[in-house]
Amino acid sequence: MDEAVVNAVKQSYGRSLGNHDLMNEFYDRLMASHADIARMFSGIDMRKQQAVLKQSLSMAILYPRDNLIATHAMERVRKSHARDRLNIRPELYKYWLDTLMGVVAESDPEFTPELEQQWRAVLSHTISFIAEGY
Repeated sequence: MDEAVVNAVKQSYGRSLGNHDLMNEFYDRLMASHADIARMFSGIDMRKQQAVLKQSLSMAILYPRDNLIATHAMERVRKSHARDRLNIRPELYKYWLDTLMGVVAESDPEFTPELEQQWRAVLSHTISFIAEGY
């Protein structure tokens, strides 16, 4: 993956984190996007989940660069999201990505349609890897 694209996404993510409600907003919208997703988070400590997502997103952005630490992190996510563990069906990742793009678009003051395409390219690469482990 083009390093400039990954860098643009990384910078956008950094700007988005300036919105301290980013993770709350993401999970509120994600759970509203599909009934199956809402059920998956029943009984989950959302503060802990938000912290995990914050770290995982950083790794997901770096994964297309063949970063060793990010690769190991995404391998763990792949295993944990597999059919025999959390059972995250591959078709549900669309809701995750669309929801993330919505909150990032509102949180990053420099967000553009081109930047959204870059985000989607980077994360689609990572999501494909995770979904293949289903």
